[in-house]
Amino acid sequence: MPNREHSLRLEVTHNLYVVTDTDAEEPDDSAPASNGFLWANTEGNQVNVMTGTSWGAVDTTVEIRTSAPDSVDVTAWDEVAEVSMHFTGDGPLLGSLITGDLDQLNLPETEGEQWWRFRFHARGRDAASAAGDQPTHPDGTPLEQHHIQIWPAPRAQVTCYKTTDTAGVRSRASEN
Repeated sequence: MPNREHSLRLEVTHNLYVVTDTDAEEPDDSAPASNGFLWANTEGNQVNVMTGTSWGAVDTTVEIRTSAPDSVDVTAWDEVAEVSMHFTGDGPLLGSLITGDLDQLNLPETEGEQWWRFRFHARGRDAASAAGDQPTHPDGTPLEQHHIQIWPAPRAQVTCYKTTDTAGVRSRASEN
């Protein structure tokens, strides 16, 4: 199967969206995101992704790959981190658990338990946060954009490549 990519306007609530399996347990909400961008449950089947947009749309591109990208592009992004996930139910689903607005991400079928690497990129979180109730440009496009790359890979620790926006700094500082 060749790499494939699609774009969607993702509705977010409460400054986050999820990538989840149908039988996933929520990450512990009492603990702040350890990297200011995303946190995962211990089972590896749900990740909460923090946004600067409290309620509204985030333009998102999802790239499903057959293998890892050759390099990590951090130049056009404020935050870049990746996490391992696996799905035994009907996941992965992407969107808001609160509204139930969840899109199915169709990963290639595999035999046995397959782990996937999800690399999340974000920009515009600070602009969206500062905009409050109107996190869009004058033409209506969202101030915040995310890019998600997904490929099969063995389970590995969360990796942060870039953590520079103020939204993430505030979250990381709240841990101390």
